[in-house]
Amino acid sequence: MRRPTKLKPLPGTLSLTLFLVLVVATAGAQEAPRQTAVIDARPGALETWDLEHCVAAALKANDALQAERLRMEELDGQMNQALSTGLPTLDLVGDWTRSRNPAFALDSTFGGGGGFGAPAGSPDWFLEWLGGFGSLIPAVDEIPAQSFLTANLNLNWTLNPVKVSGAVGAAKLGINRQEQSIASVENRTVESTVSAYHAVIKAADRIQAVQAQLANQKELVDIMSMRYDLGLATRLDTLQAAVGLANIRPRLTIAEANLANEGARLNSLMGLPPGAPLRIASEQQVEEDLINDQVALDLAQQRPELEVTALFADILRRNRRAQGSERYPYLTVNGAYGYVGKEFDTVFDEGHDSWRASVAINWKVFDGLLTKGLVAETDAQIRRTEAELTGQRRQVQVEILELLANLRMARQVLSAVLLNLERSEEVLDESLLMLELGKVNYLDVLVAESNRAEARSNVIDARYEVLTLTAALKRAVGYSPLTPLAGIPGLVSEVN
Repeated sequence: MRRPTKLKPLPGTLSLTLFLVLVVATAGAQEAPRQTAVIDARPGALETWDLEHCVAAALKANDALQAERLRMEELDGQMNQALSTGLPTLDLVGDWTRSRNPAFALDSTFGGGGGFGAPAGSPDWFLEWLGGFGSLIPAVDEIPAQSFLTANLNLNWTLNPVKVSGAVGAAKLGINRQEQSIASVENRTVESTVSAYHAVIKAADRIQAVQAQLANQKELVDIMSMRYDLGLATRLDTLQAAVGLANIRPRLTIAEANLANEGARLNSLMGLPPGAPLRIASEQQVEEDLINDQVALDLAQQRPELEVTALFADILRRNRRAQGSERYPYLTVNGAYGYVGKEFDTVFDEGHDSWRASVAINWKVFDGLLTKGLVAETDAQIRRTEAELTGQRRQVQVEILELLANLRMARQVLSAVLLNLERSEEVLDESLLMLELGKVNYLDVLVAESNRAEARSNVIDARYEVLTLTAALKRAVGYSPLTPLAGIPGLVSEVN
């Protein structure tokens, strides 16, 4: 902490100080440029990462984002399934069968049981002659089991253009929907990473604030010891200063632990082990551009989350079309070509080939109300999805209005606490000097130190609030939180 060099404030100096405070209050406080520093959130790192590097790592390896991208491969598989509804199937079948069937021998029409099929009431001489001639069909117990080997190539094709069109269209929309979903998760991942990055800096700033307070308290202990040696202070005053110093030390330990925790959270968002070493650059840039409310509301209606719901409604319409296709006629084509034999080496002999072909028109005249029920269910899902979309659009408007109001308030708070910090620093410096000269008591300095610590804490919180709200607003209007406000078309306004 910088101490005043003069031993006694002159009236002119006080007047000048008051004048400068009034000028600053009138013009509005401006945040002093922050020097780039390095923060060891998790000790041991050899490389320093800035915000862009952290975001790039999160976009590459974030677990939730990876899972969302892998869903795209599932949809690719669903697209192939949809295409299969319009493509033929071709099967190569090898079959071995063994059976015994005495059906013909049991039928009296064919002479059942060894007779040739003599008419009923035939004379005995005819039956004897016929029996001597021999039966063309053996007796039932004389029919042996037989084995056959077949090899067939089977073609099946169902042609239902309405069903194919609906299924393929739904699959394509599903892929588009997933692309929008990935874009939404990417923006949320970037927002979370930006928030975690600034949380690490916030934790480091709190450590610096506690260290500064600790240094001030040590200086206060030294002053009280000097005054005690001079007989200007009691031992109780010195003891109170020492107790105040002891009370600050645990806060430093807590602040250091919080920094390590915030570093672990940032590591996790970047797809790294939470305990991995991490060093970041302490860089923060507060954007102060004025925002056009109406443009923000309009942009938010096009953000990926809403597109995901809208595309889902379109998918349901395609599914309804595919379900309704069962009401209309469709064509099926079947064909088979193969060979048959009783032994392996005779299957493909000349004359053992066989083939079959068929074309049929199918029309489900009545399917037990199945199609009607499916279509009615999908219609209800479409109406429900549209109602949900309307509600989501209204909720998005509420979110945007809240973000805009909170961001403006946070900016005003930041300006106020910056000015308050500057004043509290001056008051503390003056109080320490006056204490050394015996013009004020220990309690006055303690109050000044408390006010300065609170002011610095308020600055840290207010700056973090502005940065995170700005990132949230960018995500809410459908853009990456890394995009500058001025880079979002029409969002920045000259007049609010």
